[in-house]
Amino acid sequence: MIKKLCAEIYNGNKIRENMIQLNQAVREEAALDEFLDEYYEHEDYFIGLLEHEDAKVRKNAVKLLGRVGDSTLLDILFQHYQAEETQFLKSDYLTALAGFEYEVYLPELKERWKILEARERTKHSAEEIKQLQKLIWKAEPPKHHKFCGETMENRLLLIVPRGHEDTVLKQAEGIPQTKGRVMTGGCLVTTKKLENVRDIRTYQALLFDFYPALIPASDGKIIGKQILEKGLIPYIQERHVEKHPFLFRVDVRGTKDIAAKNQLAKALSAYLEENSDGMLINEPSFYEVEIRVILAGTKGSRVFLKLTSMPDKRFSYRKYATSTSMQPSKAALMMYYMKPYFRPEANILDGFCGTATLLIERALAAPYKSIYGLDISEQAIQAAWENSRRAGLDIHLIHRNLNDFKHEYKFDEILTDMPRPTNFRGKDSTEYCYELLFTRGRELLAPQGVMAVYSEDGKLMERKLAEHPWLKRIQRIPMAKDGTSWLYILQNKDK
Repeated sequence: MIKKLCAEIYNGNKIRENMIQLNQAVREEAALDEFLDEYYEHEDYFIGLLEHEDAKVRKNAVKLLGRVGDSTLLDILFQHYQAEETQFLKSDYLTALAGFEYEVYLPELKERWKILEARERTKHSAEEIKQLQKLIWKAEPPKHHKFCGETMENRLLLIVPRGHEDTVLKQAEGIPQTKGRVMTGGCLVTTKKLENVRDIRTYQALLFDFYPALIPASDGKIIGKQILEKGLIPYIQERHVEKHPFLFRVDVRGTKDIAAKNQLAKALSAYLEENSDGMLINEPSFYEVEIRVILAGTKGSRVFLKLTSMPDKRFSYRKYATSTSMQPSKAALMMYYMKPYFRPEANILDGFCGTATLLIERALAAPYKSIYGLDISEQAIQAAWENSRRAGLDIHLIHRNLNDFKHEYKFDEILTDMPRPTNFRGKDSTEYCYELLFTRGRELLAPQGVMAVYSEDGKLMERKLAEHPWLKRIQRIPMAKDGTSWLYILQNKDK
């Protein structure tokens, strides 16, 4: 197909149409390789198309040369970008340049950006400005804004695991000048003590409740008009020291229809960028403001803001994690439920510690005497060591199977996130881990000691508890609303 299209182009037959088809075809890697063979045999011809009288032909020539990516094309593309008089082609040249080491032309690109910024914007100049900004920011990432809204009254949405809203709300309302209410999947909180609320460890995400009402629409333009009229830009500016433009992205939640999500996000992004007098710039790679739209079925939409200028430092220790690592906020939630059973002189063990998230959260939750973590993965232990070091904690981390672990004294607490079946660990191996925990736990847990187990296999846990009556169940707390995970708090019956 590639050879046929190229032959038609060489013969001057329907060049525009065939160039469009050629561009579409070379999106596939195999077709691009085939085109490259043609290109290097007819290099001058394709470069010559940059001079073609038909702007659409030039447009597709630029795209093709950008896909070729030969470094010798950088100067050629930049010179033609400067000489191009058709406005709508300018942004195509810039998109192509992004694939080259274009930094040598950064001064010229900056100058062009300044010239366009000083002019009245048109549809095509706005697109060129956008592409220029991307190139400049790629080479020199933009300066971020400094958040300064800690002492203001802020309405917040704390996203929490379903079923635990009351728990997190109780923590929030323990902070002075803070009140709230529960909603499905979160807590709506009003506070003048943002710094304190921000430090609560059991929520998953913190969003600003900028527009505390349902917008009866799921159309991007309507939502954009509503939130701009409601004062979106002043709201963001009030919470930052600097007032220069903000980079943003749109995130749509509440539907599994990917096409609908993308359509809404695209329409809302375009409307905000076009109607914010240059104060909002759509840039998903460097954004500081996430405009999160949560769809409420046919009722409409809620809009919240996530401000990355207010960094979440709660779990800054977590440099390393694996696909099976526990979320730090979930580990913190486990420790909240465990607090009544903590002992200030406790010796603590995790026999499957992974990257040590659970142990770190335990160490940060309350005083203890000693804390140990085991794992059969050397890589996990190395990650755990680095994470614990960043947390400023001295945790004894040992690359060893729980089955081979011996210790001179028993432990007051055994905490663990139980392994689950993966591509590398089957059900039989997982059951072995459960049996190992209960068998070795019998030897390692002190009389009246407490065992806290996070499990995603309730049936297996119940079976093992029946097989090991030396343990008394104190609590069984659902950790997920859909019944897929539980926290078991158990106690050694021995006295």
